[in-house]
Amino acid sequence: MNTSAADNPAAAPAPLAERIARWVTSLRYEDLPEEVRNLTKLLVLDQIGCELAGAVLPNVQPVLRLADRQPGVAQATLAHSGAASTVSQVAWVNGTLGHSGECDDAHPLASHTTSAVVSAAFALAEREGASGRDLITAVVAGVQAMALIGSASTPQMLAAGWHGAKVLGVHGAAAAAGVILGLTPEQQTNAFGIAGSDSGGTVEYAQHGGEVKRTHAGSAARSGVEAAQLAQLGLTGPATIYDGPHGLLNLFAGGGDIAAVDTQWNRWLILDTIIRFFPGVATNHAPLDVIGQLRRQHGIKSADVGRIRVGLVDFAIGHGATITRPNDAISAQFSLAFSVGLQFVTGHNAPADYFEPSRWIDPEILAIGDLVEPYAMPIPEGDPAFSTKVDIELRDGTVFSAYQAGFPGHASRPATRQDTEDKFLTAVNGLVPDERASALLITVTTLEEQDTVRAVTKLYGVPDRPRL
Repeated sequence: MNTSAADNPAAAPAPLAERIARWVTSLRYEDLPEEVRNLTKLLVLDQIGCELAGAVLPNVQPVLRLADRQPGVAQATLAHSGAASTVSQVAWVNGTLGHSGECDDAHPLASHTTSAVVSAAFALAEREGASGRDLITAVVAGVQAMALIGSASTPQMLAAGWHGAKVLGVHGAAAAAGVILGLTPEQQTNAFGIAGSDSGGTVEYAQHGGEVKRTHAGSAARSGVEAAQLAQLGLTGPATIYDGPHGLLNLFAGGGDIAAVDTQWNRWLILDTIIRFFPGVATNHAPLDVIGQLRRQHGIKSADVGRIRVGLVDFAIGHGATITRPNDAISAQFSLAFSVGLQFVTGHNAPADYFEPSRWIDPEILAIGDLVEPYAMPIPEGDPAFSTKVDIELRDGTVFSAYQAGFPGHASRPATRQDTEDKFLTAVNGLVPDERASALLITVTTLEEQDTVRAVTKLYGVPDRPRL
């Protein structure tokens, strides 16, 4: 990574916001290793696919209706309609769409990053006429900022009931916007300080439902791009927004662990991003992957199952693993029991099934779900937190067991370019014409060659989305 004496934690007793601001404002496209550039383009492609797929989901239609009722000055492009609106409106709507189907990325240090960062960066980059290289640099900066702050706060925040995608997302969006605007270190520090006043968002939905969760990424994107613009125009914010007495770490994370930032400082944290291939909370992915393998290997049928024991990292137990009776799409996507039952009954975990109310009360699905027994287990040293041990006990006493560290799409088992492109094409299949889907894929995967991001956004729009 690009470093200097000013960026060296040992030589920089400045507030954390100033340190991160110096790093963000000094970042250049030429600093990025090839693997970082390539992954960033795939994450952008994945995010666009999630945004376009979200255009037809029922849970976020109220957001699209509200956007239609308050059109703004044409500055950037709405993914669902291809229409133009203000940067703030576009960042909000596109970020919400990206997070609407629980198919966007996850990050072990920062919850969900690109739904806030990519939507913010694209909206502002389109207005500013920024290039594809500018966009890539902005996304890397935004994810890095979120993950650095999250390294000091995420476990404690989650335990306290705060959602990292919203608490941290405003800062990632502000960093990405700062790169597009070319902010000075002082302006970027102010942008973080301003963004801090919009940190928030609880995880109450994880146990009791509520589709508001999908707006967390969008509202973070909107607040972040506004914070950066306000800082450019002269508004100030506290440089101690993270580590001050009433800063983010104390208020949201019980003081946090500021020393943890130094252990992550010289790493490209975007490389830890998880690409999700199941439409649900990341803590469920390893169990679903293992159960699918055991089912296929041993021909396990629903009627044969006596119980299913699932060992998980401790924080996963309260983060959806105990939900057994979903009442909306979000609680279905967080419910390990429902997801396991759905896989046994239908043979897969199709995104559409999580949005189908009849599935939530299907007695066959619920009966399998009632056999699922999640428990907290110690994760072996060196293995990802998202690891699992599954024991499927049949009614005749036979037990099939497997342990798995991580899951496909996790940094420990990275998604390939082909995996990600296939996910994108599947997400937009039937929503946009094949020719336009191919054009989007090619344009995004050659983003560094595009003089303006408008080469991408001109391809937005879902022709057959529901009438609002």
